[in-house]
Amino acid sequence: MNALLTSCLEGELDPVQGLAKLSVAELNFLADALFRLLDVGKPEFGVKSWYDAVLDELAARGERSTRGEVPAPGVQAAVDVSSD
Repeated sequence: MNALLTSCLEGELDPVQGLAKLSVAELNFLADALFRLLDVGKPEFGVKSWYDAVLDELAARGERSTRGEVPAPGVQAAVDVSSD
């Protein structure tokens, strides 16, 4: 298992401040990895909460990017991948 994913599931990464410091690529990786863990018969406790938190962070970055807001120091800006 990836170290980033492990740090989430073992409570080493703060769900708010920790996710805010990750790049969009790292958030996308986590979203994919967590979704794969949810797609099993009995996912580990907390996987759904982490998945929701990662999606919320990605959505918030997308909204800030759409409004033209500058990300806070240490926070990666979201990349708009929507197809209009």
